Formats: sequence, structure tokens, C-alpha cells
Amino acid sequence: MNNEYWYECYGFPVRVTADPAVTAVLADAFGPVLADPDRHRHAAGPVVRLSVAVVNSDAPAVEPPHNPGVLKADIITIDAGASRATVDPARWTVELTLARRDLADPVVWGRWMLERIFLYLVCRSPRHYPMHAGGLQVGGRTALVCGPTGMGKSTFTTWAMRRGATLLGEDIMVRHLDDPPGVFWGYPYAVYLAPELLDGHPQLAQAPRAAVDGGAKYRVTVPAAVHQRTGSVAEVDATVVLNRGADEIRRREFDDVVEQWRDDYAAGKDDPDVIAEIEADLRRCLADRPIWELSASADLDAAHDLVLKTVFTGS
Repeated sequence: MNNEYWYECYGFPVRVTADPAVTAVLADAFGPVLADPDRHRHAAGPVVRLSVAVVNSDAPAVEPPHNPGVLKADIITIDAGASRATVDPARWTVELTLARRDLADPVVWGRWMLERIFLYLVCRSPRHYPMHAGGLQVGGRTALVCGPTGMGKSTFTTWAMRRGATLLGEDIMVRHLDDPPGVFWGYPYAVYLAPELLDGHPQLAQAPRAAVDGGAKYRVTVPAAVHQRTGSVAEVDATVVLNRGADEIRRREFDDVVEQWRDDYAAGKDDPDVIAEIEADLRRCLADRPIWELSASADLDAAHDLVLKTVFTGS
């Protein structure tokens, strides 16, 4: 008999009907159960309905394609060999089948399946959009940390958590247009780190990890013992845009950096009116809040201290 659970993911209430065999996977993927779904901030908005079945299969796991053609299908199929998901963006429903052996592989159920499922739902919705960013909170102040793939968002945000920050997300932050300006939602239950950096994270030393990109990075499940250092809702006070170089930080204007974000917030959106509404919303969210460009070297402590002094304490 299937079990029913309620979770929150990127601000969405998620109603899960699942085979009991996936209980541990759900806890690792979504964190604590949603205590009172009726009182969740977006209880009146879209509810993601996720059903999870388990099958026995020896078919090899194969990374599914991840491209604009997949994203724009009316019904999105994510096919990883034995494990498979069918996503109906219009109905906010997902049917996920996991091979029993894939339950022990967070790359399959996490990176290839659940993380893509929620990204696709956000990209296809006219009332939601993603930012390629992480989120940090220090001393009651919150910053988005933006940058293209490979710029070090995961590295920087996770290092900041090691130094005492609250991690709100490490790669994608989601905006609900019905929220007050400046509110974004993150996913703090998995981080992606190069293997040499894991030695510097004692709080993640025993965390489950799985190699991705041929071992260039690991997908690391943030353990329950560290959840008190995480959150999901970010009420943004400032934005940090990562760059490479000597350790220095300078102010930028919104119009100088908004084009860097266009491919992110417009992903999956074909209607020019929808994109224009999103651009206007992003301006309301960020244009009147400080935007800093951080040029950072490989010295993570120096970069962290610079951001702490400039962005979070204002000294």
C-alpha cells in the first residue's frame, strides 16, 4: 500500500503518493515533511502531485537528454533507462518510476529526476521563473549569489555555510510572482562540490555523495544533522554576482547585469508578454537593492570575508 506525504520544494507544496520503499529517498530529497500543508504560504497556489512507484529492472542507468526540446514538450518525459518520469506541466502532476537499484543512486533519483522535474515545472509556468543563483543568510540579511555554470556558486555558498551562514540554495532560486517583491525560494538539500573541496567541509564529511561528470564533482546530500544551518525562503537584501580575478568587490547597477540573467528567467517561456512581466517583476525585486560584483581568487576565506564585510555587515 502506498504512503502519502507532504513536502515543500522551491516553495511549492508537494503531495507525494509513494511506495514505502522510497521513504529514505524522499527524506534525502525534500528534507522534513510539511507539518501543516493547509497553512503553507502557497497552499492556495499550484500543488505538485508526485506519485512514485518502484520496479525491478536490470536495465543500465543512462543520463536522459537535457535540452530545450525536452523542456518544451507538452508532456515531458525523463527517461534514464530503468527509471522514468512523466511530467504534465499544465496539471502540475508527475508520475515517477524508480528502479529498485536506483534508490541507492542519488544521481539518478536526484540530479536526473527530481531536480530536473521541479526545474521543468518552474520553467514551463507563466507565474514562476528560475534564477541561476544560490542564497545565503547571515545575521538576518539575505543575498542571492549569481553566476554562470562553473563560476563557483556551489563552492562559495557551501563554504559560507561552513563559516556560519545559513544555506538557502546553491544553484537555482525560484521566484513566485504572487509573492512580495524580493522573495525567492531555494533548494538546500544537495550541493555539488569538487572532491578536493570536501576535505574542507567537516559538516559534510559523512554525507552521502555520488560522483558526477566523471568524478569532477560530487552530488552531496546535506545530512539531517546540518538542516538547522539551512532554509528555503530568501527575502533578498542584496545580490552578489560572481566573477574571477583578484579579491575585490564593487557595486553594479541592475541594468548592467540583467542581460546575464535573461537565459535563466526566460527558459521555457515563449510568450513575449510573459517574459516582459517577468522582467518587470525582477526589476521590482532587485533593482532597488544593492548589487555587488565579486571578483574572487581561489582563496575562499578571503572572498567570504570580503562579502561578509561589504554585503552582510555593511562596514
